Amino acid sequence: MLMKLLLAVLLVSCGTVRKTAEVPEESALSVEDQRRYEYYYLEAVRLEQQGCYDEAFGMLTHCLDICPEAPSALYKMATYYFYLGQKDRALDALLHAVEGEPDNFWYRQTLASYYQTNREYDKAIAVLEEMQKQFPKRNGELLSALVGLYSHTQQYDKVIDALARLETLIGKTEAISMEKSRNYLLMGDKEGAFGEMEALAAEDPENSYYRVVLASMFMENGREGDALPVLQEVLAEDPDNGTAKIAMVKYYKLMADTVGYLAMVDSVLMTSTVDDETKVKMMVQLIMDKTDSVYVMQLFERAMQQPQRSAKLGHVCVQYMLTHHQPEERVRPILLRMLEAEPDHVQARLQLLSYAAKRNDLDEMIAICSTAIDYSPEILEFYYYKAAALYQKDKHDEALQTYRMATRQIAKDSSTELVSDIFAAMGDLYNEQGLHDEAYLCYDSALVYNPSNVLVMNNYAYNLSEEGIQLEKAEQMSLRTIKAEPENATYLDTYAWVLYKLQRYDEALEYMEKALVADSVDSDVLWEHAGDICHALGDNVKALLYWEKALELQQKAEAINEELKKKILKIKK
Repeated sequence: MLMKLLLAVLLVSCGTVRKTAEVPEESALSVEDQRRYEYYYLEAVRLEQQGCYDEAFGMLTHCLDICPEAPSALYKMATYYFYLGQKDRALDALLHAVEGEPDNFWYRQTLASYYQTNREYDKAIAVLEEMQKQFPKRNGELLSALVGLYSHTQQYDKVIDALARLETLIGKTEAISMEKSRNYLLMGDKEGAFGEMEALAAEDPENSYYRVVLASMFMENGREGDALPVLQEVLAEDPDNGTAKIAMVKYYKLMADTVGYLAMVDSVLMTSTVDDETKVKMMVQLIMDKTDSVYVMQLFERAMQQPQRSAKLGHVCVQYMLTHHQPEERVRPILLRMLEAEPDHVQARLQLLSYAAKRNDLDEMIAICSTAIDYSPEILEFYYYKAAALYQKDKHDEALQTYRMATRQIAKDSSTELVSDIFAAMGDLYNEQGLHDEAYLCYDSALVYNPSNVLVMNNYAYNLSEEGIQLEKAEQMSLRTIKAEPENATYLDTYAWVLYKLQRYDEALEYMEKALVADSVDSDVLWEHAGDICHALGDNVKALLYWEKALELQQKAEAINEELKKKILKIKK
């Protein structure tokens, strides 16, 4: 619909919906026209509130037919023109609305917003500056808008002036002082920047942070000598002030004082009274300064040997070590320290789990996941990998029970792909137990969560074909899998087998031969299926060739299928 765009209309957010229609005094409307105007205008307001923007637009058109210079209708119509991309008409309507009702704050503010949106910053500034004179009681919000525009147009002196006037209205604040100081620096007035921060520090002498910021500014501008006494004063008052210590590290580095630098780094990282957030900031700063990675990792390891109140420092340490491809032996102790501080730290356990999985250490995988489930029962990954490990240990009942537990934790924000895989694995386990109805319910659930799960479709189709039921459904699912992965030998085999069950033997042989070509593991199942299809086509010579190949592979694997031997003997007779 044309006016759906007006859902975000500026004028609605400004609270400009009016209860009564307004027309210019000089528009000498008759009583009848005045009533008609008010009716159409109020009807436009009502329709707009109901979201009927096309109809509201029509009502406003009637208003302007009655009184072309009515500010209220022009103002509303300007928003419609703007969102229709008719900028010239929008501006013209706005200007006429302002001209007709010059004392209306919202009309002028919208005009300024129009100019700003159109990147006509000088015009926007002119409107807002004029509004300051006209609406002195609204100076706070007008000054805030002007600060942004002055900054955008790099009029730093005007930014400072506007901030100073804002300061007289609301008092000195950290945000204003910091912004004034920043703009002084942009102007090249370092003394003005220092003076601003000194005034802020004097305003709140109990807040040492401002003095540390001042010291940092001194260092950034070549006044290290002025920075040192400020930092020393802060540390004399509060020896464990982490922010001041980090600033001192920067000071020692600038002065090339290696002894002082190393001692202060240790003072931050190895002191139990320094909070974890400060230690993290220290390490992040070292990393950003491109400090030697060997030294950084040694610092991390030494720091992690101290008592940990949280896993914050360990988290940064692990990320850094993984980025630098450190081995498990080096990362693992950090992960364990993290879990001592925060036993429910999911990422630490997942990383330990990944190491155990790489080593295929099934017992460790089960142990990690079992503990993780106790602390974080909502994390489905732990159930999934525990069940997978149990399955590999031939503990199928326990695996199925673990999957069932996982389904009770499914939430709206759960990964749909993971949930699909969980139901798929349950379906496979039920099939192994001969519980086909339960298996198919699980497969259906898996496809609800992830309709593109081709592995589920393949297994579902194959099991249906083995039972000889719902073969049309099996054929449709299996066809989707080979369209998704046309070179997958397993999927080609399933599709061929479904076609075989449907007695479409020629098509079945075509796809089975494709499967044999694509097969990289030389599967005896594929060769046996190929023989079955050839036998159904009456080609017993070829069937015998395929079956004997399947038997040969089974003999190598020491897993001979007696039914296959019977089929071979029957043909040879």
